[in-house]
Amino acid sequence: MALYLGLISGTSMDGIDAALVEMDESGIALRHFLESPYPASLRDRLERLVQGGAATLDEIGSLHTEIGLAFADAAMSLLTSAHTAAASVTAIGSHGQTVVHSAESTPPFTLQLGNPSVIARRTGIVTVADFRAKDVAAGGQGAPLVPGFHERMFRSKRRDLAVVNIGGISNVTLLSRNPDDAVLGFDCGPGNTLMDLWVRRHLGVALDSDGRWAASGKPDAGLLQSMLSDPYFARKAPKSPGRELFNMTWLDAHLGALPYPIGAEDV
Repeated sequence: MALYLGLISGTSMDGIDAALVEMDESGIALRHFLESPYPASLRDRLERLVQGGAATLDEIGSLHTEIGLAFADAAMSLLTSAHTAAASVTAIGSHGQTVVHSAESTPPFTLQLGNPSVIARRTGIVTVADFRAKDVAAGGQGAPLVPGFHERMFRSKRRDLAVVNIGGISNVTLLSRNPDDAVLGFDCGPGNTLMDLWVRRHLGVALDSDGRWAASGKPDAGLLQSMLSDPYFARKAPKSPGRELFNMTWLDAHLGALPYPIGAEDV
């Protein structure tokens, strides 16, 4: 089996996930996994950029390189932890850090930072990147790998399946038991991104550990219905939003439309 190393940071931007896997035609096996948090200063700069803050070309270029260095460091830390030599890895697949995604604009585009040339140079391993950009260029929504992986791993002739990933933005893959039916994968709405931003605003921490703060509140039907009224949820798939849509401005607008106050833990 050949060894591959995967690198990704999602829309929550809480750190870099690195996975070392063995793969061949018969299947895939996880050898080792490591999560490397972003340095606080780097994460803050990314957060300002993603929230629409002004950025010069120099700042974007600097972030492109710094994220590439952070990804390379995560890869090397993973290899050290796994007692594996870089020379034994066939290739690195690097998703990069999405900072803007607009697959339905004219023209469509998506942008990920994390210079793959920096990763390749630092690690000495062939690095493959820009998956999302190539998929958008081909008319896709910018998530070419996950539905195919889900099909390979989970499709069954016995029953229909839905594989749900609650990431920063949540996505679902629908797998019919009929092998002639196409696989359908799309983003179904906000996931951890809004929760993490809300917790940072009110508690000053990165996340609601084990959901304890949320569990202390009560669901509010009015807020839920207001959010579900967003036209995004009624649109047909495939579709893929980013933090350009589901962000604190979006949430604050729905909260402001309520005719009554709501506790922060209830949100």
